[in-house]
Amino acid sequence: MPYSFRSARILAQPVTGAETPEIETVYAGNRELLLLLDRENDPPVLARRFVEHQNLPPRGCRSSLHNLILREPMASDIIGLMSLYTGYPKGDVAYVGELFLSAEFQGIGLGREAYLSLEAMLRPGPMTRVRVGVGLKNWNALRFWIRLGFMQVTGMSGDRCFGPGRHAFLELQKNL
Repeated sequence: MPYSFRSARILAQPVTGAETPEIETVYAGNRELLLLLDRENDPPVLARRFVEHQNLPPRGCRSSLHNLILREPMASDIIGLMSLYTGYPKGDVAYVGELFLSAEFQGIGLGREAYLSLEAMLRPGPMTRVRVGVGLKNWNALRFWIRLGFMQVTGMSGDRCFGPGRHAFLELQKNL
């Protein structure tokens, strides 16, 4: 089932190959953040992986991955992107793998609106929990997800020692 939703300021729809340049622009606008998050931080590579549904969790299948483009409903301008994987790591868990907004749309509540709209869409279905992975160096994202109620730590991964080029993540969970 393809996921999509609409809120007051956001239209979320499945990504298409024609949107690759816009997706690349979203990633490029978040370049400094990408350098903190992962070893893979090249916007063209990330955009191709997103559009081709290659951003899967371990042992994931493409039919459970829902990569969404976030647009302004009236102007159709690209606001950002969101990745949702259903059934990982367990059947009743929805995993938000990515949520990136274009720089000009950050800090005005659109990330919160996008997530809460997604949660409202998921709530009546079979999913009972939502998880996110957050880079430890990404303090703004940690604050964002914790304010949205993601209080349970379900995992930690990454490099054991802190330093340049090192990465570590917390996996946070919220019950629906």
